[in-house]
Amino acid sequence: MQKYDVIVIGGGHAGVEAAAASARRGAKTCLMTMAESDLGALSCNPSIGGPGKSQMVAEMSALGGVMGRAADKSGIHWRTLNATHGAATQALRAQIDRNLYHKAIVDILSEYKNLDIKYEPVIDLDIQKKTVNNAYTAKSIVLTTGTFLHGVVTRGDEKILSGRLQDDGTYQAADKNISDILRGAGFKILRLKTGTPARIYRDSINWGVCEIQEPDTPHDWFDLGDENNSYHCACYITHTNEKTHDVIRENIKNAPMYNGDIVGTGPRYCPSLEDKVMRFPEHKSHHVFLEPEGWDSDIIYPNGISTSFGSDIQDTWIRTIPGLENARIARYGYAIEYDAIDARALNDKLQSKDIPHMFFAGQINGTSGYEEAAAQGLVAGANAAAFALGKNYLELDRTSAMIGVLIDDITTLGVDEPYRMFTSRAEYRLNLRADNAIARLGQIGVSLGLISEERFNTIYNLKKDTFTENDKFYAGYIARNEREIAAYKRDANLKIPNDFKYDGLPGLTNELVEKLNATRPENIADLSRIPGMTPAGIMVVLRKIKS
Repeated sequence: MQKYDVIVIGGGHAGVEAAAASARRGAKTCLMTMAESDLGALSCNPSIGGPGKSQMVAEMSALGGVMGRAADKSGIHWRTLNATHGAATQALRAQIDRNLYHKAIVDILSEYKNLDIKYEPVIDLDIQKKTVNNAYTAKSIVLTTGTFLHGVVTRGDEKILSGRLQDDGTYQAADKNISDILRGAGFKILRLKTGTPARIYRDSINWGVCEIQEPDTPHDWFDLGDENNSYHCACYITHTNEKTHDVIRENIKNAPMYNGDIVGTGPRYCPSLEDKVMRFPEHKSHHVFLEPEGWDSDIIYPNGISTSFGSDIQDTWIRTIPGLENARIARYGYAIEYDAIDARALNDKLQSKDIPHMFFAGQINGTSGYEEAAAQGLVAGANAAAFALGKNYLELDRTSAMIGVLIDDITTLGVDEPYRMFTSRAEYRLNLRADNAIARLGQIGVSLGLISEERFNTIYNLKKDTFTENDKFYAGYIARNEREIAAYKRDANLKIPNDFKYDGLPGLTNELVEKLNATRPENIADLSRIPGMTPAGIMVVLRKIKS
């Protein structure tokens, strides 16, 4: 029996960050995944960043994380979104070369001498005995199993018990055991769904009728940058039209999302094309972003048209889109349903409340997105190492980090659909910017052994001019935020009377009043987590209680 401090199960974005964070803290760590190709696999759109997400990538870098470094080595199209707006709403987004990113992850993980990687499926997990496959044991275990738990791929009439579809057209095996083990241990299991579009051969697209989207030159970086990265590609935009929508409406009875074949709940903010057409009939067209999967790849990812229709119907409506009239399909789109736990069983360290040596990160917690998974992985891995070694925990709350907002939301509110991070979810987003992440979190990372003093100083000095100019610009708002944060922390445990009346309070919308009356939060901390609750609304309730 091989003994470790920490075993991480799953080698996607959550697993990579968890294993690396655990190793950085000095824990003897084992990362278990089915194949080397799993490591940092960009299984859907190969892109990193965006609103709310780029802030988390910057926070991971401030804590010594992997994602920003790998993205800097493999980015091929860089843009700052909302560039004309304030720094708090700006977001860096990069299209990534899928193969280069995987190579960068493999290279970075090879730097950790106390990290072993085992390429084998988990066929036996004993939670109580802390053993895996009757061959490995650890003081703590991190589960980062992505969409593999009882994964079912659906495409039209096809249903395949499977994990993700690989580049060679084969399916990875779904895990059939861990969900039942978790259920037996008392975890509530949810059924969720995500999806992906078809992939199209580059040389079959009529680029002349598409709108070009040039990258920023020069551009920002997520981490320290990479002077060896000189890869640049353009992206393009086209649109669906009424012909596209007519085909979808005429065949909607064959869509698994609408005929009852799919029962899992999908992400509201990333719906399939058939869902967009049926839910928003007033929209006569939808954007389709044609994004390369690599700087020299012959495959294009058509962002915006994920689907679970059968291949024959996909063939028909894809070719109604301008530029795609003669499209050759490399792989057809599909939906995948999978199991997740109710993350309310976890505390803010992503640690099981009932089984303290178990930690969870990524889509198993009900989230969606590479950045969301990686951010949780870093926290879970750092804290699994803390549990194993008797060290201090990494604790991030919603006043100190976007990652803290994410963790607070899923562990206190739970999810009823795959959770995605947006800047608007953070009440204190003026403070939680990407540019000042190193100032907010870097010293915490140093104190916990997650980032070296040298690397902290290098990033801090690189970002210093930007965040001290921005801090001056936002000074008045930040001062008000800091007063509100102090009040929030002071009054978080203040009890709300059972008969408290929300109706008629200024600053509370009718929708929010309905939520509050239905939820009946017990204290101000619970009240602050109600979706849609603003700092101003919290202060209104506080003043009313105190009066």
